[in-house]
Order: sequence, then C-alpha cells, then structure tokens
Amino acid sequence: RLSCWWLLLLLLSLLSSLTTTYAQQQQQDPTTLNGGSVLAMAGDECVALAMDKRFGSGPQMVNVAPRHVLTPKGGHLMVAFTGLEGDVQSLSQELSIQISSKLSRALGFMGSRRRTHSSGSNNNQHASSSWTTQIISPSAMASLTSHILYGRKQSPYFVEPLVVGLEKKLRKHTERTVSVEVNNANNNDNDNDNDKTTTTTTTTSKDCGTERTRTNKQQEQVQYYKPFLCSHDLLGAQSRSDAFVCAGLASKSLYGTAEALWKPKLPKEDLARMCGKAFLSALERDCLSGYGAMVYLITKDGIEEYDLACRND
Repeated sequence: RLSCWWLLLLLLSLLSSLTTTYAQQQQQDPTTLNGGSVLAMAGDECVALAMDKRFGSGPQMVNVAPRHVLTPKGGHLMVAFTGLEGDVQSLSQELSIQISSKLSRALGFMGSRRRTHSSGSNNNQHASSSWTTQIISPSAMASLTSHILYGRKQSPYFVEPLVVGLEKKLRKHTERTVSVEVNNANNNDNDNDNDKTTTTTTTTSKDCGTERTRTNKQQEQVQYYKPFLCSHDLLGAQSRSDAFVCAGLASKSLYGTAEALWKPKLPKEDLARMCGKAFLSALERDCLSGYGAMVYLITKDGIEEYDLACRND
C-alpha cells in the first residue's frame, strides 16, 4: 500500500510540473512571442537598418520572409517593428492613415503641397508661383508614433517600433580669404605702372618692400543630412541615440556586438558591412532569431537593400 501511495504522489507531482510548464509557455511575453530583432546604426550622412527574417510562435517556426517595414513616400525615413504580428499590422495601418490624412493640411508637418509666391524686380513682371512638396521628417514621425502608442495605454500595442532616417540640417560654412599687398620699392623701370600688386593666397609673399595682410571671412549655409535614430517602448517613450539603437528578441546580444564594432562617421559601404557583421554575430547567440537578414542602407540618394544569409538551425 505504501508503494502505491508513493507512486500516486509521484504521478501527481509530475502532472503538476507539466501543467506549470504549459502555463508558463502560454504566458510568454507577447512582444517576443513572434520573434524578430532590429538593429540600426548611424554613419556619415547615412543610416543602416538590419532585420531578421524568422517569424515564429514561441520556439516553433512559422515562416521565413522579410519583415514589414513602413517607408513613407518621398522621405529618407523608415519605421521598423518588432513584437506581436497582429499589433504590428494594426500600428502600421494606423500610422499610414494618420500620414495620408495630413496630406491636405498645410501645417508644415509632412506631405502637404504648399504654394510659394515670388515677385519679380520690375513692376510689370507678374508674380510667379510654384508648388513645393513637404515630406515628413524623422523627428515628426517619432512624435506621431509616440502619440499613437500613448493613446492606447489602456490596451497597448505589443510593439516596439524603431524610427530611423536622415534629417536635413543647415550648418554655417566659413571661407577665409587672405589678401597680401606687396609694395615693391625696387620696381623703377616703368613710372606709369602701379607699385602695388594684390594677390589672394594663403602663403606669405617674400618680395622686397612692405607687406600688409587682410583677412576676410565669408559665411554661408550648407545643407547636410544628419542621422536620426529613435526607439520606442509600448507606451511611446522615446530613446534617441547618435550611435545605434536596437530592439527585439536578441536585443541583449545586439547591444554587446554593436557597442564593440560601431565606429563614428563610417562611410556608407563600411557602415552596411559593419551593421551586417554586428547583426549576424548577435543572431548566432540567440536560437529564436536568424534564418537570414535584410540590411537597408538609407542615404541622401535613396534606400538600398542587401540580403544576408546566415545559419538556419
């Protein structure tokens, strides 16, 4: 009888442990249920964005395909998503609706066609008008994403979006002009010639006579593209960086590899290579990520795509 009781207790404990394990699997974090990892790096007027292809349901793989990325038309901007796939699609559609609804508003926010007038110098010349198309900036897109996420704080989207792109900025460029005036006392051949010769150089003249130097500084505004990297949590809190941002299932490994390999002011070819190397190195340390990766390189000329292969086990 005692052996039967011990056997019954052993079976009950085994059934309890199996039930607890199943409940823990069902209560998995929704943001990591479907997998997905994202890494973005900033370079010299360029941004690289890497995403893996694995889509699963916990440890079970469902599909291998490039993940959804939102790319508004006309801008150097991309929005990447990690989290529950249903919420990813809902958030992407809501962002698209909000963007398209502001196309007809001249608020300076994005996408509106604004008419500019310029008048000629003569009175008889009529004023000319032209249409200029404004596009959404990465900072405005980040604010819109935060607004939508925080508006659903009672029933949040289980999504961690990344907003990356290039922002047009103006910086002052100073040109220095050095003028050297040389009074040559030995030139007495022609009385009608001028005794002063003016040269615009940056070197010092060594002719005989008196030297006077004048320095003129001219400032002009030069347009350049500044990388923008911003990550969000479930409630829309922003985390901006000038180096790199990451999110998703393998974020812990991504922070380590990105911090070890990233360097400032990388050219676009080196940035794409370094971002892909750091991303694949992190995927090797996570069994629920991988099965290939996509690297998007955002430059002032457009967006380039690179397909990377990695381990499939």
